[in-house]
Amino acid sequence: MLDRESLWRRWSGAGLWGPAWALAAACSVPWLLPEAWSGEVVPGLQVLGWAAVLATAPFALRRRGNGVALAAALAWGVLGALAGEARREAALPEGFQEVRGRVATPWTLRGRSLRAEVAGTGPLEGLRVGVSVPARSAPPPGPGTPVVFRGALERVAPAPAFLAERPLWRARDAGPARFVRLASGACLAPLGPPRPGPLLRLRAWVRSRFEALPLRGPGRDLWGAMALAIPPASPEAFTPFAESGTVHVLVVSGLHLTLVMGAAEALWRRLRGPGGAWAAAGAGLAYALATGFSAPVWRGLLMGFAWAAGRATGWKAPPVLALHGALAAWILIRPASGCDPGFLLSWGALAGLLWAREPVAGLLGPLAGRWADPAAALLAPWLSTLPLLAVLHGGAPLGGPLANLLVLPLVSCLVPACLLLTLAPAPGLVEALGAVLGWLGGTLVPAFARITPLATGWLPPWLALGAGWLLLGQAASAFRRTRALAAALVLGSLLLLARGGTGAPPATFSLEAIDVGQGDAILVRAPGGEATLVDAGPDPWAARRIVRVLSRRGVREPVHLVLTHPHLDHAGGWMTLARLWPLASVARPAMAAPPWAPFQPPGTDPRSLARGAAWTRGAAAFSVRWPPGPLRLPDVNMNSLVLRIRWGAHETWLMGDALALQEADLLDLGDPGPGPPHRLLKAGHHGSRSATGRAWAEALGAPVVLVTAGRGNRFGHPHAATLDTLAGAQVFVTGDSLGVRAEAVPGGWLVSTGRGWEGRLTGWAARPDAAASGLGPPGGDRREGTAFPTP
Repeated sequence: MLDRESLWRRWSGAGLWGPAWALAAACSVPWLLPEAWSGEVVPGLQVLGWAAVLATAPFALRRRGNGVALAAALAWGVLGALAGEARREAALPEGFQEVRGRVATPWTLRGRSLRAEVAGTGPLEGLRVGVSVPARSAPPPGPGTPVVFRGALERVAPAPAFLAERPLWRARDAGPARFVRLASGACLAPLGPPRPGPLLRLRAWVRSRFEALPLRGPGRDLWGAMALAIPPASPEAFTPFAESGTVHVLVVSGLHLTLVMGAAEALWRRLRGPGGAWAAAGAGLAYALATGFSAPVWRGLLMGFAWAAGRATGWKAPPVLALHGALAAWILIRPASGCDPGFLLSWGALAGLLWAREPVAGLLGPLAGRWADPAAALLAPWLSTLPLLAVLHGGAPLGGPLANLLVLPLVSCLVPACLLLTLAPAPGLVEALGAVLGWLGGTLVPAFARITPLATGWLPPWLALGAGWLLLGQAASAFRRTRALAAALVLGSLLLLARGGTGAPPATFSLEAIDVGQGDAILVRAPGGEATLVDAGPDPWAARRIVRVLSRRGVREPVHLVLTHPHLDHAGGWMTLARLWPLASVARPAMAAPPWAPFQPPGTDPRSLARGAAWTRGAAAFSVRWPPGPLRLPDVNMNSLVLRIRWGAHETWLMGDALALQEADLLDLGDPGPGPPHRLLKAGHHGSRSATGRAWAEALGAPVVLVTAGRGNRFGHPHAATLDTLAGAQVFVTGDSLGVRAEAVPGGWLVSTGRGWEGRLTGWAARPDAAASGLGPPGGDRREGTAFPTP
């Protein structure tokens, strides 16, 4: 089973696995630092860091212990680079500003907007601003044009650390940390003619060649993403690939560079004879310049250069050194790459393919015979990335190996053809290739788009599994026995898949308002019962975030989905959620003419609910309080489902988007009535002035109020009038708080936010000295909450 190439791959890297473990240590650094970190390193930590680097330096050139020295040096270097990035980002301007700069990228259509980056000049030198304008507005100035505009610069919001997203770190690292939304392309006033540099001119030329092609729909999106690193106009083009484990083919990476370089060498050999290695390297460099230097491109380019040098001189770089050396160099340039899912997944997949393939093939040999090696080539990368997929995305595609078996050969043919036809279009062939891409993205790949959800409520087994695959590669390189370790890793992976991951049942009743932007998604859990999700957020992105929350909270069972009404901000994620997580049941309000068609997945049969419907989940009693029946009302919000949930001495009211008129109707019907002493209200209609009337708020007397409103939303939610009505309560806004979780505890509620604030809330009136105690948010902002001391 071992050929000459595999023997070389193993033997050459036997003593060179120190960089791999150093890279793992460096990748952990951005996960240990909060995104809101100011970049300040206390003197004591500086002394400790330099002492560790100096103390371990003598081991750097030794065969044993070099990993410790390299890990200390690389982790300390990454920490310093992250500190610098945090300080630079904190110093960037924010709020309404006049910005002078130059359009630094071609404009890209994303949904209904055109997007580009503007590089600041003068006092704002070094600032890159992401600019978005409506696609149907006046056309914006072209790439390289000096411009001036005025707008509100917004910073990228961090995400709760437990969600494994880290958007602020990644924005500091590789994208603009400030962005602005303008009403029209005319808001960017040109200050002179376009003067693009050579690189921008090349990318704009490639973009113009692509835009001139007679392509439409999914074929156009996939052509641009797969061959030219142009994001698709419709983000949904990525969805089936992400859910089938084949999204890597839509990201220009080492695979694409290999195809380009291989085609260039073959063409050179046919036309000029020997010497094609450097021509291939030049073609790879030109391709990288035209598409951009992402982490996978950088890794593939350096490894391609090492391959070209070997072909030209007869010297070959050990693969373990070439791979991890390239990744270590990249992580010093982009220090937050350690929390970039693409970086981690590409590393895990390639390491599994190169070094776990043979141990896995040895396990499959007695069963698969001569097919063991091809099967291992598909299974090993999938198994080695399984822990990353679970932690980063909350699930894994079981059909991934088979999908890759069918898709990769097609992509290997399609990418060179797309590039050739972009440069030299041929009538008829472009349309035919676009049709093939449309079939690939619309028929073949969606057939495998099914995610198996995996709970990650307890992380150690997943972290151990990831480290185990790295250890297996090192053992295989050293020609040690690997059968027992490989069997343990495979069996551990299968056990976690069979159990649905790791997680414990809830110890108390909890309600979590997930930050999904301007929309609703509320997770309700009670001991002894299955999880209930009230609403599914506004879009597919929201559904994916919901899945990550379910995974990190340790939910392993199918969830019950209750939809309050058919509006995009409440039901827009339903179709995607149904593909990503099994739904035990779906329920929605009874309506005379329900407009659910745009949101409802095919083949579902939801239950209709009206006042009086009741059920239990464990000891939690759910009761529908509105609507009284299938009413025909002028506003869909008037039909919004209102839920009451009781658990022991605690009661929650989830108002959906019910308006003040419905609150008056509920009062007439006798609600809320006498109830348990500890109430919580999810305010209606995102805190709009059209809901949460004073009579209803006083009748409930809830000391804790959640408002589901996106940060900086265009509606101004929550309105000042609503906050005044709720002046005696502790009000938490999901967008400002990065999500809010309330747990039932003796005497009240234990509330925690995604920003790390936590406090026990026990009464209606806010204590004036709570903020000064240090337990509440600075300034006593009631939208973040004010903590009460534990009784």
